[in-house]
Amino acid sequence: MRDYRNGRDLADRSRGLQVIDFFGWDEAEARRRHPLLFQHLLETVKPERDRNNRASYRDNWWVFGEPRRDLRDALEGLRRYIVTVETAKHRWFRFMEASTLPDNKLVVIASEDPFVLGVLSSRQHRAWFAANAGRIGEYEREAVYVKGVCFDAFPFPDPNGALAAEIGMLAEELDAARARALYDGDSLTMTGLYNARARIGRGEPLSDSERAIYEQGRVGIMDHLHQRLDQLVSRAYGWPDDLTDSQIVERLIGLNQARADKEAQGEVQFLRPIYQTGKVRKGAFKPSQPALPASREKPLLPEEPGVLASSLLAILRRQGIPMSPTDLADAFEGSRPRARRLITHTLKVLAVAGSVQMTDAGWFAPRRMPS
Repeated sequence: MRDYRNGRDLADRSRGLQVIDFFGWDEAEARRRHPLLFQHLLETVKPERDRNNRASYRDNWWVFGEPRRDLRDALEGLRRYIVTVETAKHRWFRFMEASTLPDNKLVVIASEDPFVLGVLSSRQHRAWFAANAGRIGEYEREAVYVKGVCFDAFPFPDPNGALAAEIGMLAEELDAARARALYDGDSLTMTGLYNARARIGRGEPLSDSERAIYEQGRVGIMDHLHQRLDQLVSRAYGWPDDLTDSQIVERLIGLNQARADKEAQGEVQFLRPIYQTGKVRKGAFKPSQPALPASREKPLLPEEPGVLASSLLAILRRQGIPMSPTDLADAFEGSRPRARRLITHTLKVLAVAGSVQMTDAGWFAPRRMPS
């Protein structure tokens, strides 16, 4: 039995869920070692797996359908790892115990280094994320952490040992302070803490309930630690503190391209050298090839069907006029033919569901709700 966490557990309150994990065991071993758990799966899982079209699911019915072998390999030997919620109103990172299984909607960074957590928690990484994030209609700003561009292509600084240690210590303190606040305040959530911090950052007054969250959650300390991290990470890059977000992104792109040139010559700067150099020897590591724009005016086309549907509905409602799939495809970066195909399919599904109206000419508009 292993603890299991998803985005809701991390952003709000953990539900204390656990899962049965027989990864790596054959059927006979699982049956002999844990007969009661095996019987539970036999009664509740096997009947459904027997009807599954994928042979691997039917034949290995006692194992997770997608056991994420590469992820398990990357987490081997770590005491903890870093996670962020794939789609969230606020972008924050935290440590999670290695014994806990992550939901597929959590983005996992296989590192236990607090320096890595500190850089990911900095303004510099948030600026990069904002320039490359996916967007959905539920939130006003960027929301979806697209791993390929938001993390894989992000160039970490290379500070001296003392500065890296100081960044790590502040990150540890931030992570512990938030965890302690949530533990002490039964009604507090990570979302509530960062809502209060965002309002303070915009200079907006807090309501009585928000003021209570601010005081009980010690949001002032949390904000102070974030600001100190921003300063130290800026120093780690060798940059001044007063850069705008667009200037930060411009510099990160320049650093990114310089790193890509070095990688092409075989000089790779690893975050986990022992683990990643082993991957290079096995031929399993591919250096990143980033070529990102300085600022993205258009978001990437969401790959997740639900996210794409939400994005299309948001665009249609915002425009308030019928739009063709071609018009909608122009709102996203990427291949136009592929975008049109995906958008057309998604809109037809939404039309069947009653969320949009389809005209005879192939134009779509949001269905008006009765007042």
